[in-house]
Amino acid sequence: MVQLKKLLILSGFILITFASQAIWVTFSPAVTLVASDLRIKPEYVGYLAVTYPLFFLILTVPSGMLLDRNFRFWLFFGALMTFLGGAGRLIVFASYYWLLACQLLAAAGQPFLLNGFVPFASRLYERRRSVIISVLSLSMYLGTVFALLTGYELYSSGGLFNLILPSAILSFLGFLMFIAGMGYLRAGGGEIGRISISDVVERRDLWLVGIILGLGVAAFDNLATWLQPALETVKLGEIAGDAVALSIVLGLAGVAFIPGIVAGRNARTRYMRSIVPLIALFFGILIFIQSKLLVFLFLALSGLLMLPAYPLIMDWIGKFHEMSIQGSATGFVGLVSRAISVFLMFMAPYFIYSAGTYFAFLTAVVLVAFLFTLILPDDRKMEKNYS
Repeated sequence: MVQLKKLLILSGFILITFASQAIWVTFSPAVTLVASDLRIKPEYVGYLAVTYPLFFLILTVPSGMLLDRNFRFWLFFGALMTFLGGAGRLIVFASYYWLLACQLLAAAGQPFLLNGFVPFASRLYERRRSVIISVLSLSMYLGTVFALLTGYELYSSGGLFNLILPSAILSFLGFLMFIAGMGYLRAGGGEIGRISISDVVERRDLWLVGIILGLGVAAFDNLATWLQPALETVKLGEIAGDAVALSIVLGLAGVAFIPGIVAGRNARTRYMRSIVPLIALFFGILIFIQSKLLVFLFLALSGLLMLPAYPLIMDWIGKFHEMSIQGSATGFVGLVSRAISVFLMFMAPYFIYSAGTYFAFLTAVVLVAFLFTLILPDDRKMEKNYS
């Protein structure tokens, strides 16, 4: 029975994470069509998605600290908010303000879910921590990809109701499974003592992995957001969407197997020091040569290598920091990384009027990340100190 509850809460966590990310970008593939249905301006539909990064920035540190104080309750809170936001949209799906209210609920729950990856894996699957973090990270990415790839077709087949139905069903099923397995957390313990933010701010390695993650996320998000106008300057704008999609697909494949191998060999630092200059080389070549073949090839390889860095950094927190601060540490790393990525997202438009200049900007971002990987402690030495 205990093992069944353990499996149920893991499955519920995977589904609710998938649903949360799908809720985030549900309307993005059909913004203008949804706006017409709701009789509002398209930008108001866009604001629904903006709630997620905004709430994450505000709540990432507080949610991490709350998870450390009472892990079971606050992880349940994240799952509950996601369920209410996802399933609740079906009640009055033709009202923008109702959809906004539900989106705010789900956005409030997301930081508790994402910052719960590391402490969840450490509590329930300590020996397989890196694998569980990779699985949860994969569900996070897949939820976004699912919504983006299926959204337009779902809307075309049945309007707003069909568009929001999958995330509603998944959030409901995920929450039911989560509730069914919560007894395992009660049996295994989940309440930890109080901590302060100074317990994580003073840890140098958390600043470093936060900065590296932020620069990596900034590079990837910039590709997803600004690649098309940059490539349009060399008449290649039509390939941008397909190139980014291929990058994400191969990145998901990488997330499925790379983190487990790297973590098993205590090669996290070596991995980042190896892939970051390689990606900088890819972007550096694209400064001077922009062709369909090279754009597809280099973005595909970059996605394959870059996306696994997220679960590896999460596993770093689980490996080298005590369980009592893992939620706070994850939240702090999220704050540092998100602040950097948002800042660079606003800088990127100044460089999109030339494809070469745009790739020079990305190359510079990745090279700065490489400098920080050189400062990052070797995890083999960290392993000895931790032991």
